[in-house]
Amino acid sequence: MQHNKRRRSLIVTAIALVAIPLAIGYTSYAISIQPEPEQSKTKITVPRVSIQLLNTGTHHSSITSFAEVRASNEISFSSLVAGRVIWRAPGFINGQQVTKNESLLRLDDTGYREALAIAQQNLAEAELILQQEKQQKSQAIIDWQRSGLTEKPGALVLRKPQLKLAKARFNAAKSSVSNARRNLAETTVKAPFDGIILNRSASLGSFIEVGTVLAILRGSAEAEIVLTLSASQWQQLPQDLSSTTVQLNDPDQPGSRWQGEISHLSETIDPATRQRSLTVRVKEPLAQQPPLLSGSFVSAHIKGRAVDKLFAIPSTALTADGYIWDVVDNRLQRHKSRPLFSANGKLYIPQSELPQQMALVVKPLASYLPGMAIEPLITEQSSPYLINSNGASE
Repeated sequence: MQHNKRRRSLIVTAIALVAIPLAIGYTSYAISIQPEPEQSKTKITVPRVSIQLLNTGTHHSSITSFAEVRASNEISFSSLVAGRVIWRAPGFINGQQVTKNESLLRLDDTGYREALAIAQQNLAEAELILQQEKQQKSQAIIDWQRSGLTEKPGALVLRKPQLKLAKARFNAAKSSVSNARRNLAETTVKAPFDGIILNRSASLGSFIEVGTVLAILRGSAEAEIVLTLSASQWQQLPQDLSSTTVQLNDPDQPGSRWQGEISHLSETIDPATRQRSLTVRVKEPLAQQPPLLSGSFVSAHIKGRAVDKLFAIPSTALTADGYIWDVVDNRLQRHKSRPLFSANGKLYIPQSELPQQMALVVKPLASYLPGMAIEPLITEQSSPYLINSNGASE
């Protein structure tokens, strides 16, 4: 019995020893005949970039500035005489336009008429005394000649000092009459020039002292716009400023347009801002269509001098940190650039160290790096010259 068990154990062991190598061999054979997995090729793609082909050219600079419209003349006019207001013109109100020499107020002139009458009386008396002194001087000369005296007569004998005093009194009386007439005329307050009434303080029945401010008069004959220009702006101004017109627009009035003339360019630079002021004038601003109102905030556009070797680039082509990108041999390059001026949505940058022809990146991205490979796409706004297959300009 034990012999049979030993025999079965030897048979199982023998089968196991034979089966294991066979299994290993079969597994190796099965692995060897398996097909190799296909290896996928990774395709490297480059970004497509819109470019614009540009040439340098000559462009007129455009100077833009903003300023407030103000009157060339503005005064606080006051009364030269004292008195109670007995009449006020209906048009003497805030915001109303008045004309030169238009009567605005009338003061009680009773005392001034009396002063004029007294001054005229004193003048008449002084004139009488002067005529009497002239006659007395003539008579003194005759009397001296009749006396037979040979020595030279003194000035007092010939009444020269008396005549001189009479002349002085006559001139003083004459001046007093002129002063009295002027004071009487000043009881009627008139506008010194065409303008708009502001801050009126005098009313009917009020008493006016000498020097009392009656109102502010803002001139309407001419408007003035003082523009502040940076160094780069005033250096672009045309040589002949007298024949240069300035285009004015009010952002609050779409379609509004006025033309101004350059009055003068300041000969000094503001030490605080390092800017110069350019004064523009507009004749008869209220007669314009629409009227150019004082206090309006306008934009001024001036056509400057012609500048050679400029690129006109879209505003999107300049990055926030002041770079433009171009394409050479299908690779990106960047250049530090500063626009000379801007106009109509374009920036004008000098050629400087840039090539005369350039494949400009229209909208550069923040992820771009110098030397980065790209695929250029030419836009319709490009200049009429070709770009070869590798992206370089021809």
